[in-house]
Parts: sequence; structure tokens; C-alpha cells
Amino acid sequence: MASERPTVLYIVGAGRSGSTVFERLLGGFPGFVNVGELVEVFRQIAPRNERCGCGSLFEDCPFWQGVGERAFGGWDPDLVQENALRQRRVARQRYLVKLASERLRDRHFENDLAKYCEVQFKLYQAIQQESKADVIVDASKAVAPLVALRNEGRIDLRVLHLVRDVRGVSYSWAKSDVRRPHATDEGRDTMAKFSIGLTSARWTRMETQAALVTAVMKPSVTVRYEDLVTNPRKTTEEALSALGLGGFWRQGTHLRGNVAMLPPSHGISGNPSRFTTGEVTLRADEQWRSKLRRRDRAVSTALGVLPLMAHGYFRTSSGESDG
Repeated sequence: MASERPTVLYIVGAGRSGSTVFERLLGGFPGFVNVGELVEVFRQIAPRNERCGCGSLFEDCPFWQGVGERAFGGWDPDLVQENALRQRRVARQRYLVKLASERLRDRHFENDLAKYCEVQFKLYQAIQQESKADVIVDASKAVAPLVALRNEGRIDLRVLHLVRDVRGVSYSWAKSDVRRPHATDEGRDTMAKFSIGLTSARWTRMETQAALVTAVMKPSVTVRYEDLVTNPRKTTEEALSALGLGGFWRQGTHLRGNVAMLPPSHGISGNPSRFTTGEVTLRADEQWRSKLRRRDRAVSTALGVLPLMAHGYFRTSSGESDG
């Protein structure tokens, strides 16, 4: 039974690190509900009426309409815009230092932050009530919204840092014409594309911030994408146990070996796999090993060298160099 203090498993990390697959796996456990990248609900999903993971438009999805009704009395356009603007004023990368230090905040920032936390609490609470779940999986990935909520005592936050090799991440972001099937605006029906250098620099910044966050916000755990897709049962069990949620693992029957049965979900935004249901075989996407040009590989490795070393990416399971 849902409690008044919602438990939120927040996935933090760089885009294209496998967060959609992981949150879908977690959402298959009894007592869990995965909601995708909740950070986008005011910024993009509600105002543009994009598609939910169930396939329905946001305004036609019974789940999200029920959440909106419980939390705010409905998704009024003015309320959506107001919260999108407030989110931009407090929960962005540029405000991380302010969020981490109360002494640097002025009265206006403090007021906006308090209102932001209030809205997020109501949103999580409504999701828990509408789904009747014990744990909400939020794959927003961004660091700033997480740090903004770290002192919000009405939310039970558990932090999962998901990391993938920078070379795989940068190769994925460099691809063209990757479909964005949740979009309803014809001009936004493909995913963004970024250069190898830019993505690698952003990845390094993200991993540095995520490492700092997981050091101070507990409970927290770090999971490598490569370990997840190679041994999903063991990796997921260990992650949930580290987060104090191990009891839910024993109730799951949807994951056998590398095969998962993914039920439909109401996750928003994220990877096109958001809409995949049924039996899915998990395999590591390592096209970068054969398709990433030598120069691009060198640039990506150089920019990401410190986090790569910290997460053991220069060693294979046999202990040999993987650089």
C-alpha cells in the first residue's frame, strides 16, 4: 500500500546510457512503477501533448490524467507553463552550486526552490496514489533536479547512478535520424545529434557531478550499463539490495537470464524502446568498437579518461587492458 512519503528511485547519468531499458526492467517488479523522464513532463510532454509509453497522447492517457487531477486538479496550461519556468529558474545545471550551498541563495531563489519541491512532492505522491506502487522509478538522469530535492524530507530518495562507456555514449549521440516516436510535432520526430567531442565533454562533466552526488546522498549505488546487459539478474539484485529495496527482488518473475518480459508502461520521453513490450533479449550495444573512427575514439577516450579509469573501463574481466 502506498504511503504518504513516496519512495523514489532516481536514475542519474548521461543520456544514451541504457536508462530506459533499466527503468523498464525495474518497472516490471511488483510494487514498482516506472514513469520515464519525469523532468520533461512540464517542459515538453504536457505542453506538446506528446505520447506516453502506453501509446496514448498525454491528454488521452488515463494514468497521467489521473495523476494530474490528484496533484493539481488537472493539467491546466498556465500551471504547466508556470512550473516549466520555475524549473528553469532553480533545477538547471548552472544552479548546482547554489543548490549545494544555502549561503549562496537569495530570497527569490529560496522561494522558487520551495515551490519547486512542493510541486515535485505532489507529483510523486499523486503517481504513487494513482499507481498504488511502493516505489517510483524516475529516469530523469539530470543532476540538478535531484540535488534540488535532496533536503525535501517528504520524499524518500534512493539514487542509482547508471554509467556507460563514454565511447559508446558519444557514438550513439553522433547517429543521425534516430526516431523519437513519442513526439507529435513533425519537426521534433528525430533525436538530437551531437559531435563526439561535445558529447564526451558533457559525459565527463556529468560523471564527475554524479560521483559527487552519490558520495553525499544515501542510499546510493553505481551500476555500469555493460554489467547490466551482460548479467541483468545479478546486477539488478545487487543494486536493489544496496538501495534497501532487496525485498522486491524476490517477487519478480519477469527477468530470466538475459530475457525480460516488459509489460506496457506509462513512462514518458526517453529512448524509442519506451514503446517496446513483451519478450526482450538484453544485449550490449557495442557498435562503437568497430564503427567509431580511430580519431574519434582517441578524442572520446582522452576527454573521458578520469571517469573511465574510476569505473574500471580500462580493464576487461580477465584483467587485460581495454583502452
